[in-house]
Amino acid sequence: MKIADIAAWPVELGAAVRHRRLFHPSGVLARGHLERTSPATRGLPLYSCDVVGRVSKGVGTPDSVPDIAGLAWRMPPQLSGTPWDVLVASTLAGNRFLLWPANSWTGITFSSLMPLSYEGTLWWLRVRLTTEFDGAGLSLDSVNGQLERGGIAFDIEQCSLPGEFEPLGRLSLNQKLPHGRDVSFDPTLHTAAGVRLVPDWLADVRRVAYRHSRTGRDAE
Repeated sequence: MKIADIAAWPVELGAAVRHRRLFHPSGVLARGHLERTSPATRGLPLYSCDVVGRVSKGVGTPDSVPDIAGLAWRMPPQLSGTPWDVLVASTLAGNRFLLWPANSWTGITFSSLMPLSYEGTLWWLRVRLTTEFDGAGLSLDSVNGQLERGGIAFDIEQCSLPGEFEPLGRLSLNQKLPHGRDVSFDPTLHTAAGVRLVPDWLADVRRVAYRHSRTGRDAE
């Protein structure tokens, strides 16, 4: 058994006990659109397309209690290959690694936590939630309400190593999907051609963890 399997086994057990994801168990799934704003040849190959996205709470704290905020979206395959899943989580302001609980949806900054390698360059992704929410707290009911009132918008930025963050695209979610529908986002399994998370050993741990989570909750 590989070290990654040993490290990821508790994820399968936890998902089996909860009958849902161990991490980010509570979320809202919605349709939306991604628009690339950076020149096509600059940086990561994100492309304009319709997407399915999920806004979530990392631990699954109740109601408005602070939590790690999560955002995932899936882009359809281009011509052939797999879809491309991108997952980001809330971090301490100005930090790319340190997960940090948010106490309100307004003004959250998300990070990819790991760089993505593409054409010999390492790129970080940062996402900023730009929609103003009514009231404080991190309730998923607020997310549902905002989708009904017109949607939720995010600015997507990229940064090479070394370098400064620059605009990459804009994501909008605007149509809630029925409760109970699930999408098994996996950024290690579903990625664009030539794009991979690094370092490889950590990506391998995440790959196995996502697989064990799907097994634990009996998801595809």
